[in-house]
Amino acid sequence: MFERLTIGAWAITTPGCSVRFVIDEGGQFTTLILGDMQREVEISLDTATLTQIVSQGAKSLSEMTAALSTNSGPGAADVETVIVRDPDGPTAVRVFIDGVEAQATNFTIDAGAGWTWEDWATARDTNLSAASPAAGKVLLKVYADPPGGEGIAGRGGHGWLG
Repeated sequence: MFERLTIGAWAITTPGCSVRFVIDEGGQFTTLILGDMQREVEISLDTATLTQIVSQGAKSLSEMTAALSTNSGPGAADVETVIVRDPDGPTAVRVFIDGVEAQATNFTIDAGAGWTWEDWATARDTNLSAASPAAGKVLLKVYADPPGGEGIAGRGGHGWLG
């Protein structure tokens, strides 16, 4: 006969740590597997606990990100960007935080790219609606007087922001 056992433990991960998951056959538990085959930690979670971890993790990540953005001294995050600009196509941006690739949304504002006013206004409104509040503030300042804006055809008397 087996008895349930509760064990207290802790693990520390670093950027690049492998994370995998397996769902049991009955769909009742998800097992998260952290680390490589030689040094891995497994934790099986029921749906309610996994939901709490995701919720609390999102809040924690938000606080960690805010702390990193205000920290400019020792220990500040190292942020790198790789920008590939195709003169006949889209610009691709990849962002790395402390050497780990992060999801990034690219808002390219290039008024000198041969826009018509209608296309410019549509792109402006799409970008502003997709941006976070912090990025939206920066975008509003740029869209209020974009460099090269005189090259946008058909603007007429329209104000930059609408």
